[in-house]
Amino acid sequence: MKSIGERIKEYRLKNNMTQEQLASYLYVTYQTVSKWETGVSSPDLSLIVPITRIFHITADELLGVNDVQDDKRYVELKKAYDQTFKTEDFAERQRICELAVAEYPGDMNWLRNLAWVISNRSFEYADNEKYAAEQEKAIKLFDSVIKNCKDDVIKGSAITGITQLLCWRGRKDEARRYVEMIPERSMITREAVLEYTLEGEELAIFKQKRIMSHMEGIIWDLSLARDLRSDLIRKIIDTMLPDGNYLRFNLDLYQAAEKELKYILNNGQENSKEKISALLKEMRAYAEAYDRIVFKKPGVYKYTAPWFDRIEEDTRLWIGNEGTHMIDEYRKLVSKEKFDNIRDML
Repeated sequence: MKSIGERIKEYRLKNNMTQEQLASYLYVTYQTVSKWETGVSSPDLSLIVPITRIFHITADELLGVNDVQDDKRYVELKKAYDQTFKTEDFAERQRICELAVAEYPGDMNWLRNLAWVISNRSFEYADNEKYAAEQEKAIKLFDSVIKNCKDDVIKGSAITGITQLLCWRGRKDEARRYVEMIPERSMITREAVLEYTLEGEELAIFKQKRIMSHMEGIIWDLSLARDLRSDLIRKIIDTMLPDGNYLRFNLDLYQAAEKELKYILNNGQENSKEKISALLKEMRAYAEAYDRIVFKKPGVYKYTAPWFDRIEEDTRLWIGNEGTHMIDEYRKLVSKEKFDNIRDML
């Protein structure tokens, strides 16, 4: 990587400027500029901004912050580091990271890598004091990355690492404060890291809510599919909620049955009276169950199926609970002329 003096010389020549001219602009002697360019000394911090203004460049460009991408030594260290994942030589990995941090101070990627390897190696020590000391060292390194890194991916990784360590050290409240710092563009979600800080009943509730969230996502995607997937939606809900205590999923079941009904009617299957009648009866049951907990007796309800028996729903907070009752939508549907021939079956 080029020294700051080498970059000053490079930009000076690009601007067709002599050492004497640059020195006069900065109120220093040309010998001082010469010492910078030959590596004998470096400019004072107070001169960094004036130099960047003279050359019309950024401080990053002057300091060579981005030069590491083309630095052969940097690439060499990276290759050696990657090789340790094949050999599983953690001691060598730590040695490489320590070299890289020393040679490239301020490189948050290497500092993050060093923190991770120290964290992982801490479990090798049988001595509790050494084990704790190494973990505290990793915590400090992760914290430094979090405070100084602008890259969301690296920062998110560091937050994951420090959260795990703090939880192992029994400092869950401190860990949760770091969870709140996870950047939006991080490759890891806040929920994924939050799990490390939970235990007991709190963890059980968290896992059930995550399963429910995945289930809701699948149902949503299936509902948008072009081909008919209403039967699959209903099977998923019945599998996860076999006791019939559907709560919010009454709405999904109603919509799935309605979609299947429309499919039958749109494909010239009006003669399927029994199927149409069965679907309409299902829709009525779902509508009545939904209206009961949202309009007639709104409040806090709990799922009773094993997968979700720790989750509660406050129907007073549901979006649209001031709107039209589902049973009214149902009656409006069955009042259409196309259902005249089966109305007596409902």
